[in-house]
Amino acid sequence: MNKLENKNILLCITGSIAAYKACEVIRLLRKENAHIQIMLSHAAEKFIGVATLAALSNNKVITSLFPKSPKGGLEHVDLAFEIDLVLVLPATANILCKSANGIADDLISTTLSICEQPTIFVPAMNYKMWQNTATIKAVKELRKREKIIIDPEEGKLASLHSGEGRLANLNTIMNTIRKIFKSNLLLEKKRVLVTAGPTREAMDPIRFISNRSSGKMGFSIAKAAKNMGAEVTLVSGPVNLEDPSQIELHKIESANEMLEKLLTLISKNDFDYIFMSAAVADYCTKPAQQKIKRTNKMIKLELYKIPDILKLITKKTKATVIGFALETQDGEKEAIRKLQNKGIDFIILNYANEKNAGFDVNTNHVYIYDKSNNKIELPLDRKDRIAKKIIEHII
Repeated sequence: MNKLENKNILLCITGSIAAYKACEVIRLLRKENAHIQIMLSHAAEKFIGVATLAALSNNKVITSLFPKSPKGGLEHVDLAFEIDLVLVLPATANILCKSANGIADDLISTTLSICEQPTIFVPAMNYKMWQNTATIKAVKELRKREKIIIDPEEGKLASLHSGEGRLANLNTIMNTIRKIFKSNLLLEKKRVLVTAGPTREAMDPIRFISNRSSGKMGFSIAKAAKNMGAEVTLVSGPVNLEDPSQIELHKIESANEMLEKLLTLISKNDFDYIFMSAAVADYCTKPAQQKIKRTNKMIKLELYKIPDILKLITKKTKATVIGFALETQDGEKEAIRKLQNKGIDFIILNYANEKNAGFDVNTNHVYIYDKSNNKIELPLDRKDRIAKKIIEHII
């Protein structure tokens, strides 16, 4: 479940060169259907434009305590009663020290002095500023007041020095925001790989062999894992679905492309969980170089067995591997056979010939089997809720 939907978030951008990274955070929050109101300090305006932020947030940007065309009331005071969360990103040493010491002499510091909502500061600055005694005291004082400070990361800084001062990575920031809204981050600091959708095996430059997989189940699992705090990588065949936010997406066509991509990803990453929900073709044909023309003669296709991707992947990783079995008959028998034959940890069974389950629908009805032959049933439900229950059971 998306706990950020319809939340009102006040984003305060202060004068750090990392201000441009606020654009990506706005984009991610909007993708989660959160409402964003932006405040921009005068120093931040030197780094990023009002027009850009207004376009990304779909909202006006507040830049002054005293606007040229004031309306009734005080905007910064009104906001203090309407928002669910304050996010200061990037947070400079200046705003940290002001907030800690109760100084309210500009738009953002004044607003922060009024707001009692949960507040997250995401610092970004030169390492010497972060290590300055005044900054250290300010951070300690803010934490004492239950404000959340996401420590900056160590690395190359804009000044070409190295040290602590880089803005925290996006996954850390988004997970911290989710925690505010009581998201259950079962997969925090875990890496998850998901496959989704069909594969297409070419017959000629025009035609292909495929199946009716929509990719909805795999995409639902990827989104559920993300909402539980995971760093998610999704490998998808051709689908008609919107690219999910905050998920590393790789698009492939054929089974061999999927295998190659998965082997590359597994060699470079230590995944904790791999959900193999894609409907991969079992057979392919040697494609004709030119379009096959219609004739009165019968055409015969020679089909060649495709390598068993799931079995190959299992041998290459220490991750918990979850397979999927879509059957039309003898489902339990086939699911248990695949579970044992492929050496995986869990298998999810569903039926293609069951109404409102399986391919190309928004709902599913599944059974989960583990290596000890334990079985649970998840009754018909929406795929996003089924995905969440699958992950919770496996964890």
